[in-house]
Amino acid sequence: MRYRLLATASAILAVSACKEAAAPGAIPTFHLTATVTEANTCAVTTLERSFNSIGQIRGDVPSSFVGTVPEASYHGFGCWVATDGGDGDLIVLFSRNNFGKPLAPGTYTLTHRVFDETPAGYAAVSFRTAFLGVDKLVTMDNAVGSVVVEATPSGARRIHVDAEVVRYGQGF
Repeated sequence: MRYRLLATASAILAVSACKEAAAPGAIPTFHLTATVTEANTCAVTTLERSFNSIGQIRGDVPSSFVGTVPEASYHGFGCWVATDGGDGDLIVLFSRNNFGKPLAPGTYTLTHRVFDETPAGYAAVSFRTAFLGVDKLVTMDNAVGSVVVEATPSGARRIHVDAEVVRYGQGF
């Protein structure tokens, strides 16, 4: 009887220890900064690497990032960038549509995804790079950081991204 009680207690402790070890911890975050200019340049820094390009912005049209899609409930741009040994693709989506109008200056709150019902003033950022395979770095709802859109004296726009992102992929 005594051995049966000890065996049962040991089994309960072993199961408890396994459950505790399998509990999820804090999600690792990565810092991502980017500057996208009215001159059609894009610079991204993340994962201890710097990526750059000239003339590779698509979507909202520089220099004032005028929206190009009339029927969407969002707008944004993508920017292909490269570094030694790899490339990447930065995508910034803004809530609401700005078809035919310049991107509104201001500070945008980070979100994971922009939906049809997302109010104005939100931005979702993702960065795919060859260094992560099929995974990408993405912002989460209310993540630390922001997207800031500045208006230059000429009416052009400069976009600054400073965000904490998480690795997101098919296995998640």
